[in-house]
Amino acid sequence: MRIRVSLAAVIALVGFLTLVASSGVKESWRGAERRRGGLVKLIHQRQAEVEDLDQELVRLRRDVLAARHRLSATSADEARRVRTVEVRAGTTRMAGPGLEVTLSDSSREADDPADREALAVHDVDLQLVVNALWGSGAEAVAVNGQRLVATSPIRAAGETITVNFRPLAPPYTVRAIAADKEGFESSPVARRFRRWVDDYGLGFSVKSRSRVEVPAYVGTRQLTAARTGDAPAGHGTGAPGTITGSGIPHAPGPAGGR
Repeated sequence: MRIRVSLAAVIALVGFLTLVASSGVKESWRGAERRRGGLVKLIHQRQAEVEDLDQELVRLRRDVLAARHRLSATSADEARRVRTVEVRAGTTRMAGPGLEVTLSDSSREADDPADREALAVHDVDLQLVVNALWGSGAEAVAVNGQRLVATSPIRAAGETITVNFRPLAPPYTVRAIAADKEGFESSPVARRFRRWVDDYGLGFSVKSRSRVEVPAYVGTRQLTAARTGDAPAGHGTGAPGTITGSGIPHAPGPAGGR
């Protein structure tokens, strides 16, 4: 009888401890969910604020440019010089015929987690495509609406690609004004991507457009070097140079495999 009473007491104690532990886990889970929900809400709020500030910056720059044009209206040469500087700096919106290149992740399932990397578009892939577009004569380039300048970084933050420190979501649409389609498609980068379409199922398309719009650059720029206006320029009229992960211009080299 005493053994049964002891056994019942032990079972009751175990049941009580299990109930307490379960209650604690549930409460901890609810707290984590509340914190996660608050964090997601804060992220969306901050993203909306950044977008509003970007639009305000575009408006203010447009006002400044209009004022400069009014001041230089008495001199056609000065107006042309200001326009050339604006185009090269990327601070003015541009439109014209060009190319639209779209890249997207593969829809295939990776049997081995190690193969998953080969089925996704990476920051290096965008860098290669952008550099090939500059090399084919592009005068202005934007990725998912983010205008590229010489200091624009294209980087990976975990599984997310950022351009100008703005997170992007696939598919990635690269618009390039004045880029030559034949020149781009004959580049080693385009040939490599077409092979990756067959090997890995990546999305890759190149389309000529009679009108491509590229917005003005909305980020901040810090002047670290200068040259006289008659110094030789880079690629084309508005190309800031090739793009690396840190945004520092460099000469494009051969790309490795996936």
